[in-house]
Amino acid sequence: MKTMAVRVLIGFWIVFLVWLAGFTVGAAANADVLVWASIPLTLIPIAGLYFLPANAERAGWALFTVWLGSTYAALGTPLELGVFGLICVFAILGYFRSSWLFVISWFGHIAWDFVPRSLPDLYLDLPAACMLFDGAIGLYLAWRIRRGTLSVRPIGFAL
Repeated sequence: MKTMAVRVLIGFWIVFLVWLAGFTVGAAANADVLVWASIPLTLIPIAGLYFLPANAERAGWALFTVWLGSTYAALGTPLELGVFGLICVFAILGYFRSSWLFVISWFGHIAWDFVPRSLPDLYLDLPAACMLFDGAIGLYLAWRIRRGTLSVRPIGFAL
């Protein structure tokens, strides 16, 4: 019973971190400081997930990777929804197969920012901020994997 309660608490913690990241990114965008806030905002997932057990941390990175992909899915174009779907697949496979797929997703999102398209006014700084935010997280994840402190393959399938 205790194990289940811990898993539930960890799940709520991960969801809270994703909500907090989304909330603070939105607040930074509304305050017109998104680019300047992008590097400090990386501390939400990095610090928030670091102390979790290995599989829970991987689950957290999978959820943050889905959140990453949802950034432009809100615009609803077929191409953006397709890219969102691809990032979701990478997030799932990143958890079950290889953490390197998280890294590919985060760096791939930077490349996605170079695709020409029109963005709503609120999102005009998003490409520059994403390059900083996504790049820092992609580098962090690659560093953790290379050091061996973020498992490349899951240890079982439970949180």
